[in-house]
Amino acid sequence: MRNRLFIFATTLLLVSCWNNKTGKQQEAEQENLANVQFTESCYNKEKKILDGEYPRYTVKIRVQHAEGESNVAQNINKQLVTFLFGTNIMPPKDALNHFADSLTMSFEKELKEFYEPDNEYQETYAYEYTQTDSVYEKSPEGVIAYVNRIETYTGGAHGGAMESYINFHKDTGLMITCEELFGNNKDAVCKLIKDQIVKDNDCKTADELEEKRSIFSLGDVYISDSNFLLQEDGILFCFNPYEIAPWSEGFVFAVLSYKQLEGMINPNIINSK
Repeated sequence: MRNRLFIFATTLLLVSCWNNKTGKQQEAEQENLANVQFTESCYNKEKKILDGEYPRYTVKIRVQHAEGESNVAQNINKQLVTFLFGTNIMPPKDALNHFADSLTMSFEKELKEFYEPDNEYQETYAYEYTQTDSVYEKSPEGVIAYVNRIETYTGGAHGGAMESYINFHKDTGLMITCEELFGNNKDAVCKLIKDQIVKDNDCKTADELEEKRSIFSLGDVYISDSNFLLQEDGILFCFNPYEIAPWSEGFVFAVLSYKQLEGMINPNIINSK
């Protein structure tokens, strides 16, 4: 009986110590979280492949990524390199350099193949790729939001441009998905987005806006994991050129306040009241 009491008491003591240790670990993790810092890595390369002005290319990439070895920082960086460079097996700086080196090799190969010294349209042989990735400065409490902007030119009448976002839970570093944020309300939110775009362009109906500006002529509004940015006062939705409107209309943005979205978003992520 005494042996059983001894074992029971020892077990309680061990559990108590384990819980205290876990609590301290959690406190330390929270402290690390509060101090998560971001650093910047860059890649700049401009090259003339042959003598003379053309062909040439320019590749410029600037990326911010989390510092430190905390779980939060590691989660953020793993998802960032997947989001930005399509890999999750490299640290951010290595992933950046690998992506940029592959891009420059591709540019060199293509430009050498199509370069014609006497071609009067020499400017089409000056490729450009610029990518700017940074932490958004005005995120709501509990959120780290990230902005990705890419501008390219690889010949033709004009270049290309794309903007996308990734939103992280600040306490875990895990991505906030559209399903997690909007749940079964995505269709209702899409209607609000469309109505807001119509209103922002001083039209009464979507048909009127399409007739005047060709917005919605190439597609309807949608919500994905990468086209919404969580801001302090509302959510920014972005539609890139050619997604719902011609190139001439550029980016189409819509901002919905949290008041407009009351009851439509997960209150554990954003309190809309």
